[in-house]
Amino acid sequence: MPWFDHEGGSEASFHTGEKYKNRIAEYLRARGNSIERRSDHHATTEDLAAVGISEDFYCLDAEKVSSEFEKRIRVEAKAGEVSRLDESFVTELARTFLDYHEQSREFEYHIYSPHFQAPDKWKRIFKPRVSTKDAIKDYYDEVVSRHSLNDQEEEKFREYEFEHFKRFLEDVFIHRAGWDRLEQMTEDEQSVDRSKWDFYTKENRPYDRPETLIPNFHKLEEYPDYIYVGVCTADRHRDVYEANKWYSPIWIEGDEIYSLTPPEEMEDSLLKFIETDSIKEQSFDQWLEDVEKADEIAKRLFNRFLKKRGVENYDTCKLVRHDYENRLIFQHNPDKDSVEEDGPEQTFVEGWKVTMERGRSIAHRYGVPQFRQYDGDFYVFVETGWLFSRRGYGNDIISGDQASKLHDDLQSDGYHRPNNFKAQFRQWRSYLDLTEEPPQNQSLFDDDERDHPQAMYFSEIDDLEVRKRPPKDTSERNELMSPEVDSY
Repeated sequence: MPWFDHEGGSEASFHTGEKYKNRIAEYLRARGNSIERRSDHHATTEDLAAVGISEDFYCLDAEKVSSEFEKRIRVEAKAGEVSRLDESFVTELARTFLDYHEQSREFEYHIYSPHFQAPDKWKRIFKPRVSTKDAIKDYYDEVVSRHSLNDQEEEKFREYEFEHFKRFLEDVFIHRAGWDRLEQMTEDEQSVDRSKWDFYTKENRPYDRPETLIPNFHKLEEYPDYIYVGVCTADRHRDVYEANKWYSPIWIEGDEIYSLTPPEEMEDSLLKFIETDSIKEQSFDQWLEDVEKADEIAKRLFNRFLKKRGVENYDTCKLVRHDYENRLIFQHNPDKDSVEEDGPEQTFVEGWKVTMERGRSIAHRYGVPQFRQYDGDFYVFVETGWLFSRRGYGNDIISGDQASKLHDDLQSDGYHRPNNFKAQFRQWRSYLDLTEEPPQNQSLFDDDERDHPQAMYFSEIDDLEVRKRPPKDTSERNELMSPEVDSY
């Protein structure tokens, strides 16, 4: 989420919106981008849409540009002063946030203006090394309360959480640049010989050695047999979600409730919001093909499916709400027989260390399953990390500066190293039954039948390999830069 102040300390120049937009388009072309759409020529919310070439194109020595290497860019041109809290701007940002997560390909979102109101507050949100998590969270709350999305957009917006918004901001770029400065930047770009690579990536080959990757995701190999669809009678969708558990595999879209649970096994807390006679059993595979939003609804049902599995597989596994996200943790209940000598008291589950005491707090390894779709197939990614509670039961989650200090302490002890996160993924893979062989408890229901019609099975991706990569340490970099290796 970079902040670029192209003006330095000088005052901005103001021109009409159309001229300002044209100047930005010239600058983008000079940067090697192709203008794909303009708001005055196409029915589009953004002012400009452009396509560039990603750096991967050069790294992979491709002979021509394919869609795989295209870098998508959206541009908002604001010729006047911009307030980060203006309702129209907040609404534009919220709609772009929805597009970012709903569309099949992510994109960069660039906002240009000669002047941003209260720039220091913008920087605390968008400028690296200046931005803070609390400032971003505060701004997310402002977006939630100030946007004027329509009912359908707002319903979709509620499904996403703070972590999704923070991820989106990583691809939001703020440019402070007036008319004259844009002209100068365009001339500077046009004078650059873009056939040259910078020294680090151009003058030296990538490291050419096969390396097997360990992915943090599994492929969904077998869907549930059925999905159940009924008419929702609730005045507010929120009433249904609040009356049921956070992890119940249900979703409401329009006036319909979707569920993976057969009617005869639904809780009364759900049935009271459904017209019983309206519930229909549909083939899941056929439903995926026939319903326009089926892919998005399926992902939400699957996310809840796995969270339910985690909670119900283990008595001490709990779903907690933190940073606008539902996370799985284990409660702290140290087994004295397995505590390390002279070490902090720790809780182990099936040999894995899942919590540990850190002074007046308890560190919990959390897991968040998130489904994504690629080329028609569903994959589950498991985000992992640490959070802290005061009593070890997840009821009082620590946040703010105190949490930052605790995270720093963990990092200094090595708990944020890649190998640790790999271990956390393997741990949650075991707890959520993301294994190649279908275990006994793959279904949501109270039986041990492997062939339950609503069971879901996953497979591990074990054939990922990278052959070209940048050097990972000083030794490899020096090797690549030595005369006997350098062939350029």
